[in-house]
Amino acid sequence: MNARTLAWLLVALALIACNETFTIGMEHTPRDTATTLPTGSALPATATSLPSTTTAAAAFTPQPTMPTTAVLPIPAENYIDDRSTPSQVIVSYYNALNRGEYLRAYDYWINPSGTQGSFSKFVSGYKYTSRVDLVFGSITSGVSAGLIYYTVPVLLKASAINGVRANWAACYVIHQARPENFSMPPFIPMGIIWGSAQAYDLATSDASALATACSVYPTNGPAVAVSGNPLTVDKSNFLDDRSGPVETVSSLLNALNRKEYVRAYSYYQNPSVYPGAYAPYAAGFADTVTIIAVFGSAQSEVVAGGLYDKQPLAMRVQKTDSSIQTFVGCYTLRLAQPTAQQTPPFQPMSITSGNFNVVDNNVDVNTLLPTACR
Repeated sequence: MNARTLAWLLVALALIACNETFTIGMEHTPRDTATTLPTGSALPATATSLPSTTTAAAAFTPQPTMPTTAVLPIPAENYIDDRSTPSQVIVSYYNALNRGEYLRAYDYWINPSGTQGSFSKFVSGYKYTSRVDLVFGSITSGVSAGLIYYTVPVLLKASAINGVRANWAACYVIHQARPENFSMPPFIPMGIIWGSAQAYDLATSDASALATACSVYPTNGPAVAVSGNPLTVDKSNFLDDRSGPVETVSSLLNALNRKEYVRAYSYYQNPSVYPGAYAPYAAGFADTVTIIAVFGSAQSEVVAGGLYDKQPLAMRVQKTDSSIQTFVGCYTLRLAQPTAQQTPPFQPMSITSGNFNVVDNNVDVNTLLPTACR
């Protein structure tokens, strides 16, 4: 990140820190006689497809893609930690709250102590909340001082632990420092910088509530699709997703393909130990043009309060001299139990180690992946 961008971000954070704390907690929710919420997602069912741009060499098969619709369910049984798009940041935020993973939710704010207060205060604001479902409005974007910002209108349909319901029309502002502008660690991912909410009557239509949700922070920028990004590593895509081992490794490879080396480096749990110092790590990819990947089946186990995954992976790497190398190996990833994490910052799923070997370019990598992590 250049000096101008960093200076702008620090000033913005200082200004935001002066604003009123924004918390949607059921202790602030008006009472209503209704005791049940509709089952399933409260999001609109309009499909908004995004094309997949992954290509594969002869011995490689395309990666699976995630659903790309405007229906963004946030069931608590699914772990969602995705910062690829502004809508997915909000989905991940409320997924964390619905699962009781409060430190993870707190971490989606760029300056949580300044905007939300202490972590204990943040947690107490949700002590009566059972579940929040979302309905998104039209998301718009803008650019300022090297940062991209998004205005996200969203309806929060909340249910308390006693079944009482309340609806809120909320507006979030999400910032993303351009990943290509980071020259040295640490990397700052997409996050929430500001938010406001206004309770509205349960009888009010979604369209009416969304029409004024962001009136306090209007923007005339281009619209952004209300969806997640496909799970592809192609450089035309942007993927910053730590929901699972495939998602995390895919995000690493996507960052490398886009030459966002500081972001790539951030996916390691202790990067100074593995893969080592940042400068030689980034220099090691100077002759890499593109990486195409095939994933095997991850192997998971719980050890000492953490989830460990071993992810088999085959990579076909094209170099600047047009040569190609094929690698087969294994990454080990760890996620400390989210509900047990109580001290900021939150530690997301990260890569702890990796071991890869060069193989013949003509080999069928699918025959090697089942034993790649042994």
